[in-house]
Amino acid sequence: MIKSMDALGLKIEMILAYLIGSTCPSCGRSSASICNSCTKKITDAYFRNQYKNQPEYHGTVLVAFEYNSAIRKMILNFKYRNQRSSLRFIGDALVQRVRVEQSRTLQKIDLVTWAPTTSKRIVERGYDHAELIAKYVAKQLSVPCRKVLVRLSDRPQTGKSRNARLVGPTFLARNLKAEHLLLVDDVVTTGATLNSASHALYQAGAGLVTCMAVASTVLWQSSTESYAPEKARK
Repeated sequence: MIKSMDALGLKIEMILAYLIGSTCPSCGRSSASICNSCTKKITDAYFRNQYKNQPEYHGTVLVAFEYNSAIRKMILNFKYRNQRSSLRFIGDALVQRVRVEQSRTLQKIDLVTWAPTTSKRIVERGYDHAELIAKYVAKQLSVPCRKVLVRLSDRPQTGKSRNARLVGPTFLARNLKAEHLLLVDDVVTTGATLNSASHALYQAGAGLVTCMAVASTVLWQSSTESYAPEKARK
């Protein structure tokens, strides 16, 4: 009976999606949000790794997902095509990741912020996807969210070689009184963006910066070649 009800609900959802022209932000099939198939591909890896043999957080980047094909397409469609149906899915995963660490050793978060994209990209798209993610996470955690970083370099990281990515963009931060900031970005590859952004936050007076990304191309648990507090403070 339950299975038949689930099947009926799925058919109704597909019909509604077809009528309103809504598609899955990962595979492009008709769906009101993320389809069941893509959800399974993403969450299987998520739950398989999230709670089994997971190391404690020790100042590297908190990551919600491995950068597989499903999450990659979802992020790209959110980032470049304004398909926001994945925002809740992504945001909830980040919130859960934070709460797991808060149940261990992660201290109270005072402020959530994000690593802004280039001003050119914001003008072209009309939004900053990292800002939308950060605001969602902050709301769920009942923590203030504020823009405190300004991106000085206007060249995006997308499409650059690994060596070019290692240089990273340049940021400037407003003066801060927050003791612990959560810095949000979409994907961490070399960690140069988060390292540069966290360095600016430390220079502005932050006590501690915890970096978080939706996905990592290196190690999905944490990017070993990226941000570390002692490096960013220098």
